[in-house]
Amino acid sequence: MLIDDARRVEAEAKRILAQVNDGSASCEEMREAMPALKSASAMITAAQTSAAASIAGQERHGDDGAEVLANAAGLPIGEARSHIKTAKTLRHLPAVRDAVESGRVTRANAKQLAAAVEKAGAQAVEADGELLAKAESMRPEQFRRVARRWTAEREGDHGASEHARQRARRRVRVWDGDDGMVHLHGEFDAVTGKQIATRLRSEASRMHDADKKNAKANGAGRRSFDQCMADALDYLTAGNGSSGAGRPFADICVVARVDDDTAKLVAELPDGTRLPAEVLDSLTSNAKLTGLIYDRRGKPIWRTESRPTATRAQRQILNARWGGCFHCGTHFAICQPHHIEPVSRGGPTKLDNLVPACWDCHNRIHRDGWQIHKSPDGNHTLHPPDRVTYGPACAPDDPQLFRSGPAQGPNPSPPQEPQRPRAGPKVARAALQRVLAER
Repeated sequence: MLIDDARRVEAEAKRILAQVNDGSASCEEMREAMPALKSASAMITAAQTSAAASIAGQERHGDDGAEVLANAAGLPIGEARSHIKTAKTLRHLPAVRDAVESGRVTRANAKQLAAAVEKAGAQAVEADGELLAKAESMRPEQFRRVARRWTAEREGDHGASEHARQRARRRVRVWDGDDGMVHLHGEFDAVTGKQIATRLRSEASRMHDADKKNAKANGAGRRSFDQCMADALDYLTAGNGSSGAGRPFADICVVARVDDDTAKLVAELPDGTRLPAEVLDSLTSNAKLTGLIYDRRGKPIWRTESRPTATRAQRQILNARWGGCFHCGTHFAICQPHHIEPVSRGGPTKLDNLVPACWDCHNRIHRDGWQIHKSPDGNHTLHPPDRVTYGPACAPDDPQLFRSGPAQGPNPSPPQEPQRPRAGPKVARAALQRVLAER
């Protein structure tokens, strides 16, 4: 019975693939079919994982089925172990398990839910319907931040336990590969890892920019950014340090705020990783502080005249808000501020009209005509041109959508949010001075 059903599923999958490959299906049909295929794929993965665990239990393999799953599904052994561990952790949470097996929650988000169960307990995760709803609606890179913050709040030690766990796992391994190359792999806690990455990327950016100038002037070859990263590691570990030719940069960006409920200072990295008090004290001993005032909706109160580029202060705030490219997450060191609604078309140079974008995403916008999906919750993303509609075609409740590339044909302006009163620069500066004077 099981074998016959599995073969029927395989036959149907082949038929669907043939329709997609031969071009007989329209874009609309394929777009509507993709959610159903997502659910089917999740169910098949769940069936494979459960079958592997059952086989291992009956035959007493001792590895919970990771080896069986890796061989049968063609997965790396590490990924198979991750599937088995996630399924085992979520087994006693019916609502979460159903959401994962039906495809409403991606595998990556399921892994974050399983981590939350291990740290905060199954009862806390099962009881929080809002957390599950976010797991269903958010992309993995967005939900990872939410899940980490949720876990840190439930542990009650402001991230100290998570930081201690990460510090205990730090390591660097070096070995000779079969291809003659020397391989290096490192794992660090969030703070140390971001400091190392920022130093490397800053030095690599300096090298990459220098190569660009030399290539224009002398026709010399240019290294890729990955090659510059390798050379930067060699350069910095040799004891040379940065030459100082590049722009100043911070080792790490930390966002600190006062919790409304506890009135205590809460510190986080841009990706939402909570920092314990002792780590914050260590970092602030020689840190540069940037004051910022938020409105009640969590948006920075900042007003400037329109200009073609972002100010240095705005860049610092963008770094704190995003930590990297708004779409793909590439590190902020190789990003530049991008206007959602271009200045050339009347867009203001304000924080709510700026996002950091890497070179690749800039090319997608300006060269390929991709468009920015401006989400009300601030989690903006890029969509291909055929994914976006304008004007009357948008439902009133839909997020506002803006085109960043050149206009192509009629493009009715989307309805604008009513302008909320903002504090002027003098008022904001005076308020900040009062806050600092009370410290």
